[in-house]
Amino acid sequence: MKNQIIWTGDEVLSMSAAVSFKHGNMMKFRAIDQSIKDSIVSNFPNYIDWTHKGVPAEILEPGKDWQKGMLKLVISYQVEFIPETAPETPSPLDDLRSQLNPE
Repeated sequence: MKNQIIWTGDEVLSMSAAVSFKHGNMMKFRAIDQSIKDSIVSNFPNYIDWTHKGVPAEILEPGKDWQKGMLKLVISYQVEFIPETAPETPSPLDDLRSQLNPE
């Protein structure tokens, strides 16, 4: 199982300039999250319609007639940080070792 790190938004991240966001290559995670949300909203001006009730649409599938319905945008994203080295976790035996071998 990999160690998952849950960000609160106040962590400061530094990224290479090649993959940076519009605000630069060093920023708080909260700014990255907001940038992603802003991008979605700017590409879907009627974002509330798209994500809540859907927008009227028609679909044509091969061999079938046009079908009317609603097209709804369901967005789910997760940003993960994968450390190069895993943090050291104390062994449950460390306490026992220190009791058996006092120094």
